[in-house]
Amino acid sequence: MMEHDPYNPCQDHSGDVNCDELLEVLYEFVDGGGTPEARARLQHHADACPSCLQQLGIEQQVRQLLRSCCAQQAPVELRARITTQLRVEYRRTSREV
Repeated sequence: MMEHDPYNPCQDHSGDVNCDELLEVLYEFVDGGGTPEARARLQHHADACPSCLQQLGIEQQVRQLLRSCCAQQAPVELRARITTQLRVEYRRTSREV
């Protein structure tokens, strides 16, 4: 069990998961990674810890913002140029092998 630290805003003192552990895997957690058991433990900690819940919420909002802002397709001309360049590069490297 974690010792109570009055300077740490964490209020989850169950000792199962600590703030550092959650923050270490925050990006993976937000992306849906990890086992169901690990995700449940991390979510339990976040639900009991205002600081971690805030960090989790911020990261989820950033991901949502990126999804909504970056959902536009590239212009047809740009996609065609990229596809052509990829084909040229593939042929060049295929000949070198």
